[in-house]
Amino acid sequence: MAINKSLKYFLAVAKHGNIKRASDELYISQPSLTSAIKKLEAEMGAPLFNRLSKGVELTPYGQRFRAFAQEQQEQYFSLKHQFSDMQQRQFGKIKIGTGEVWWEGFVKQSVKDYQTLNPASSFHLEFGNNLSLLNHLTMGDIDLFIGHEVLELSEDCRVSFQPLFQDFESIYVSNKHPLSRSTPSPDLINNYPLLRVTPNHPRHQTVLANGLPHDDLLEERIIYDVDSVLASIDMLHMTQAVMPYSHRAETWLSGLGLSTCYTDKTKVGNIGIYTKLGETKSTVSEFVTLLKQHAQNLV
Repeated sequence: MAINKSLKYFLAVAKHGNIKRASDELYISQPSLTSAIKKLEAEMGAPLFNRLSKGVELTPYGQRFRAFAQEQQEQYFSLKHQFSDMQQRQFGKIKIGTGEVWWEGFVKQSVKDYQTLNPASSFHLEFGNNLSLLNHLTMGDIDLFIGHEVLELSEDCRVSFQPLFQDFESIYVSNKHPLSRSTPSPDLINNYPLLRVTPNHPRHQTVLANGLPHDDLLEERIIYDVDSVLASIDMLHMTQAVMPYSHRAETWLSGLGLSTCYTDKTKVGNIGIYTKLGETKSTVSEFVTLLKQHAQNLV
């Protein structure tokens, strides 16, 4: 693109403040680069650089143009990446979002089986919580994700949910935690710091009709917010925090030194597969079939 070349030349000169160093980086001659910059200034109708004895510096016009040029280049490279991604999807690439507990439970085996059936296939795997993955699904960044059903979605969030099974909320602690050797009451559990693994972020609440709920009781409690399950496990071993998580993770987490001290069977969640409405790619449909088959092992 001609505009991209002009922006590339301008940004190189702005970065180095020197025509020679910029021309060396761009592998073009100094006269050619100087001519290109002068042509760009003529097109813009304003001087972008002040010529100094040992180089150049941006004028106020140049400073404004640099912000524009950087934004345009970022959009250009983003668009190229999107085009490349679209081409890869045409050849069978699937972009999947999942939580780590579901990856361990049945998604990993589904990916393995899909690759056996489609050796030339490629995958993009993204881990996160429900709201972040919902946001990426609606933006077209992923094709599907596996997670809990989200209630009170915004009308603009046009997605489909296929339920697989249910789970309960369990409280996990380190095997060395005082609560690991007892059956504590909810009130006793609330006396300990709360570890929220992959918590929701306000920036993703646009997928909700009424935004994130506010819990006044949490304001007086010590809270650790951790965006990684493995780091959360480390934090549980380092502190006396308690971690709410799916009871389906009990076998996996017990092998990592955690214990279940309480399970609340009144807190029921629906786990399933989210896809965008109106999009039925054969590759995605095939993978969803495998997910449903392997999810039966958890029921």
